[in-house]
Amino acid sequence: MNNLSTIWLCARFNLYKWLVNPRIYALAAVIAAFSLWMFAWVSEYAAAVKVPVSPWIFPFTFTSPIMFPIYGCLTILLYCDAPFIDRHTPFLAIRTNRRNWILGQILYIVISAFIYTVYFAGMSIIALIPNVRWMSDWGAVLKTLAYDPVGPQKYGITHLLNIADPVISSFTTVSAMGISLALFWLVTMFVGLLILCFNVVIGGQAGVVAAGGLTFLSYFSIFVGRLAHGDVIYYFSPINWISMFYLNWGGDPMIPSPWYAVSVLIGGILILSVITVYVSCKQDLDAHERRV
Repeated sequence: MNNLSTIWLCARFNLYKWLVNPRIYALAAVIAAFSLWMFAWVSEYAAAVKVPVSPWIFPFTFTSPIMFPIYGCLTILLYCDAPFIDRHTPFLAIRTNRRNWILGQILYIVISAFIYTVYFAGMSIIALIPNVRWMSDWGAVLKTLAYDPVGPQKYGITHLLNIADPVISSFTTVSAMGISLALFWLVTMFVGLLILCFNVVIGGQAGVVAAGGLTFLSYFSIFVGRLAHGDVIYYFSPINWISMFYLNWGGDPMIPSPWYAVSVLIGGILILSVITVYVSCKQDLDAHERRV
């Protein structure tokens, strides 16, 4: 019988381990470094034109193709040790019941993916300091960059992101941020559960290989894949759906619609969760060759 407090205890136990896990600190440092690399030029441009920039830059994070392999590798690093077994796990699994324990691992992925999403978005704002100012709309700097993307070059600044006009002209800041955060969270949960499911069902690092394959597909589809197969290839690349720019919001009918992406991601998350729970409860727990 499932017990919600016990499931929450198992998930919380994994979150507590972040405090003593150097991999989590390394991951946080790398995300901070990449955020500075990707967004600091916007702050430099704002300083050059002497106009503050609004904090709503997160929706444009994945307009640069290089961000897909970066995101994929960082997310694999976060979940590479799924199902998060250490020397304490056998005692915890016995005392809490195997089903509660594996459901706790799934809940941990849901919560950690949310924290990961908020941290990514937060770092995109922090990277704009000291030229970021609160404003409810997109602001003059982002609008200028959308209509004049080569403008920063006049000040010797290299732009690393495409501040796309369709998003600024079609969405409010609230809706664009909400959609981007939700897509990021869903895709991260999907990748985390994919790694967990494959590691449980097949064993070894099968989940890392599977997630690595999807990461490669996301980058491949933008260049060679699109040239060889057209935009239809985006229907088979879930990591691309993390970006609003690879979904059909009333423009290109050949790329997936938001409803298709969300439906497949939620369906995939549910199917992977059911398979993981079923298989995990049927097999022995191997505490060897896992983190300590």
